[in-house]
Amino acid sequence: MNEKAIKTSEHIVECFGGIVNIKEIDKDVTRIKILVDSNSLIKRENLTEDKNIIGTIKSNEFTEIVMNFEIIEDVYNNILYMMNEHTN
Repeated sequence: MNEKAIKTSEHIVECFGGIVNIKEIDKDVTRIKILVDSNSLIKRENLTEDKNIIGTIKSNEFTEIVMNFEIIEDVYNNILYMMNEHTN
């Protein structure tokens, strides 16, 4: 996994109030969809400070992060890894 993907995934987790606040994660070609425990902790405006994140969309309970397709798989996998590490 490249350094760019690691930094982007850490930035996303930080903007969502930490790994404990993330309840579910999903992805498609250009978006990572995240369901959180408390929407009050999300700093959506800060997400786009990372140059690999193009924008955010709030849909239903999920926040969708539109991002650079070249690193989306690595970012998704790193967030999943962090979630699994937290539950173990």
